[in-house]
Amino acid sequence: MRAVAEAAVQVLSAQVAAYRDDPAAEMAAMWRTTGEQGWHLLAVPETAGGMGGDLADLAAVVRAVSAAGLSAPLPELHAGLFGMLAAGLDPAAALDGRIGVALPRGAEIAVPWGRHLDAAVLAGTTLPCADLRPAVNLAHEPVDTLAGAAAGTTPDPVVNRWRILHAARLVGAAEGAARRTAAYAATREQFGRPIARFQAVAALVAEAHAQAVLAAAALDAALVAADDDPVTVPAGLATAARAAGVVARCAHQVHGAIGVTRELGLERLTRRLWAWRDLPTEHELEAGIGRAVRAGGEPLAWSAGPEFDVGSSG
Repeated sequence: MRAVAEAAVQVLSAQVAAYRDDPAAEMAAMWRTTGEQGWHLLAVPETAGGMGGDLADLAAVVRAVSAAGLSAPLPELHAGLFGMLAAGLDPAAALDGRIGVALPRGAEIAVPWGRHLDAAVLAGTTLPCADLRPAVNLAHEPVDTLAGAAAGTTPDPVVNRWRILHAARLVGAAEGAARRTAAYAATREQFGRPIARFQAVAALVAEAHAQAVLAAAALDAALVAADDDPVTVPAGLATAARAAGVVARCAHQVHGAIGVTRELGLERLTRRLWAWRDLPTEHELEAGIGRAVRAGGEPLAWSAGPEFDVGSSG
């Protein structure tokens, strides 16, 4: 799986170099390349047209891609294919990367990468992507929307699968930013010594690393949860989203002003951390966790973990 991850990083990095000054063209190339290469077919049985493997294999590829500061619709295309198969629909278009996932968000439905798709899966049906309202996030990725509220409170295995892979995306970027921050602090000198030897800077480097480890542990727990788990999976994504903000803050505090320059490359990671942590926000996830725990009783409260105050959520 390591070879697949390295190949994905190499191929996608070439697209970034080709479209460096045109974010819209870069994102179109990322979607096209991801569909052509078929990385989203990992964790799909070969009998269904996939590449075999399991969800942990695909999460490892997602993690490697985001750790390199790259955007790719792997979670969206895989969740779309998973949704088509789960609903018993013809997966042909999803195999080619033309079906994504729709995410209920209050009075609207978010469709990440929607402008490049034919349709998006929501609750066992497909929504055409012809009348999307275009929008982009802080990382210049398309996060288009459809009018219309969605969906009940029943845990959706398709959304849960997207949440796990989106958490992997956050974990990878957090690990990449933490590693880059530690390396910078070890080489940047002030007053004749590396800034990592100043206690305040060392504390920031350590906090970034600790938050990345915490997010990775939450991802590991989500990967072994059931597809319709109403608590462990959203709690894993909420933990990763919270860690993302802390890692980005620590990274920029250590780097100072140079951290926002394109030449250094940190901004490709931190802009994605800030953008991804808000889709959905940890507060949206925690409200759903609170409702699930109140409906399911005490056993589910233990699944949420001690960091969640389920009594005040939702």
